[in-house]
Amino acid sequence: MDVFSWGGLAAAVVTSLTGLLALWIRARWRVHHEKARGDSLIAIAEALPGGGRLRDQRADGSCITLTVPTAAGSGNRRG
Repeated sequence: MDVFSWGGLAAAVVTSLTGLLALWIRARWRVHHEKARGDSLIAIAEALPGGGRLRDQRADGSCITLTVPTAAGSGNRRG
């Protein structure tokens, strides 16, 4: 009796490759959107005046707060 099945092996390989492809596509999508978000935050932070503050909150609850320091020489150095 032949226990080995070429059809079953092919189905397992195709299923595994499909799953890996889906993970790769999702990772690429996430990296693209994170880069776009980072670029927009950098542009906004560069446009803020000294001492300005930006708080960005996502729908998933994560947030980031950026504070632009005042001009150098004002005596408010942290570090």
